[in-house]
Amino acid sequence: MAKKATNKSKEETVSKNDVEQIVGELTADIQRIQAEFINYKRRAEEEKLHAIEIGKKQTIMATLPVLDNIERAMAHAPEDISQHQWVKGVVSVANQLNSQLASLGLVKFGKPGDKFDPERFEAVAVDDGEGEEEVVSDVIQPGYQFNDQIVRHAMVKVTKK
Repeated sequence: MAKKATNKSKEETVSKNDVEQIVGELTADIQRIQAEFINYKRRAEEEKLHAIEIGKKQTIMATLPVLDNIERAMAHAPEDISQHQWVKGVVSVANQLNSQLASLGLVKFGKPGDKFDPERFEAVAVDDGEGEEEVVSDVIQPGYQFNDQIVRHAMVKVTKK
């Protein structure tokens, strides 16, 4: 009987070691799966934010020609009708559109007097001057940047000063 008790205690010892090893392996598996899930959630959130930014940029790019046309129409409105209510309404719509685009992160740039930067401006005409420095003298079409990326270069006339 003593021999049986000794064999039984060896089996129990081996079983405890096996159980501890299995528990350790399962614990490691659970920790790995938890880490993978956390990384998956982070990547999914990053991809979602990236998709939102792409959608914003596409919407902005599709809207810029509309904004340009509204601004051209306002610039060519006859002075004698500038106080009519519908002209004021068009101006209000343009301001609202500009405000909404700005809330999406769109920034308009390019105004007379800006130093010419070929990374931001496209010179469509150059007037000779007496100096070396190139300065924007007229803006043909404003430029825009979205999230620190230029989405459209400003088309400008440049004068050397």
